[in-house]
Amino acid sequence: MALNNILIRFYQIIHILKIPKLKFKDLDNRYNIIYKEEFNVDENDVNKANFIIFIISFISFLVSSILLTKINLLLIISISFLLALIISYSFSQVLKKEIIKKENQLNALLYIVKINFSLIQKSHGDNADHAINFIKLISESRLPISKEFKKLLNKILLGKNPEILLSKIVTPSLDFNLYIKGLLISDFKNNDVLNENSLEKKFRKYLREIESKLSILFFFGLFFPLGLSFLILFQRINYIILISVLPLFFLTLKTLNKKFLKNNFFLLGLIDNYSKEEKAKFNEFISFLLSFTLNLQKNSSPEVAFIKSYTQNEFYYNELERPLKSHISQLLNFSCTFEEILKKLQIELKSVRYKIILDVIGKLVAQNAYLSHEKITQILNEISIHQKLENKLEIIVKGERFKVLLFLFLLPIIIGGIGGLFPLFNFIIGEFSLNSSLSISIFFEILFTYDFVIIFFSLLFCVFISSHYFLEIISYERKRILICVSTVTFILVFFSTFINILNYF
Repeated sequence: MALNNILIRFYQIIHILKIPKLKFKDLDNRYNIIYKEEFNVDENDVNKANFIIFIISFISFLVSSILLTKINLLLIISISFLLALIISYSFSQVLKKEIIKKENQLNALLYIVKINFSLIQKSHGDNADHAINFIKLISESRLPISKEFKKLLNKILLGKNPEILLSKIVTPSLDFNLYIKGLLISDFKNNDVLNENSLEKKFRKYLREIESKLSILFFFGLFFPLGLSFLILFQRINYIILISVLPLFFLTLKTLNKKFLKNNFFLLGLIDNYSKEEKAKFNEFISFLLSFTLNLQKNSSPEVAFIKSYTQNEFYYNELERPLKSHISQLLNFSCTFEEILKKLQIELKSVRYKIILDVIGKLVAQNAYLSHEKITQILNEISIHQKLENKLEIIVKGERFKVLLFLFLLPIIIGGIGGLFPLFNFIIGEFSLNSSLSISIFFEILFTYDFVIIFFSLLFCVFISSHYFLEIISYERKRILICVSTVTFILVFFSTFINILNYF
């Protein structure tokens, strides 16, 4: 947030300056409005800043490269230009990423909002002021836009029309904006909760694209070290450049991994990138809620339904046994109310996912205990859809396991084999004598040379980084062991080839 505040201040300072603009992409009108209302910044300010950052970065890279390297000037200009563009583009996306983060949160929680509001509508009847009820619901919820809706409540107290205020509101989420518009058009009678939101559509698209993205990741992780090995072998790369490209290789592979694999889809039922224990815990939690819903359906009180849900399946719970058992005891002893138990569970289970679900269940039960089981069932159905999407992702990732393990075995062998040929080309260009009686002294002479150390550790670094990110793909639990096996294989193959080459002389 500190960086964002500095950047916003920078945008505001240059607002009055008449300088060229660097535009990468036209902003959606929705983003323009949020930029203005939330950050007091407009698109032109961002484009001016892009140009300033580009010029400063370009000059910095150009001057430092000329002073520190002896690379061709045209190549230096090209690389400096490209790096300056990348940095400028990254800065241009900072505020947009902040808005997108809020957009994803709203899209993920929109389904909960719809369910909650539909219960309010049923409980209060047709004669209630649903516009005010909706504004109150959002202002009391844990949403990124709650503060804006609290401001709307204050304006309503001053005599403003709630429908007009709602019609002017623009949130980061297009889905949320369309939902509000639909409610206003239908006079708050349209509350369809079955539509697939844009976040789920994006995740389905992500599933269709992931195999192609993994192929790109494999290609880069395998062929970059391979190409580097050949450039080293034929002495077509300067050692300064070699050391410079290693961080670039690491950052590129890390970025590809983050962009292609790390999904940012906050779906209630999606537990991707979590441990098996966390998935088992969540499955137990869903089973408990299902049992709780069935007991509510039998007209049990929330407290009785909660207790029965545990006692009926007591031996099923492993991960949740301790928290549930302690809270059941508190209910039986009348030392806590049902609402207090839910709040304590939210704190104990820690994850935001549990907090959201338990919070909405508490509100549903408080609003209408009789109808709440229907709405909780709808939430569980939505979670079930998300879990099916997660299962599809797991199948795709597991299908890549053989490929990952194959590359993990081949990469150190190929790179080690090529890298170990290094002394052969030193002999060919005449750096060392071909006197066979001096093979041992030559071995140690080469071993402690500056060139050998740089080459060996550069290739070892490439093998280590590729192995690490290959194993990230399949979320392999014993990753450290396999990385050690891969690096040891490289070292053995490298020195075996190295020694065998020396034996020929």
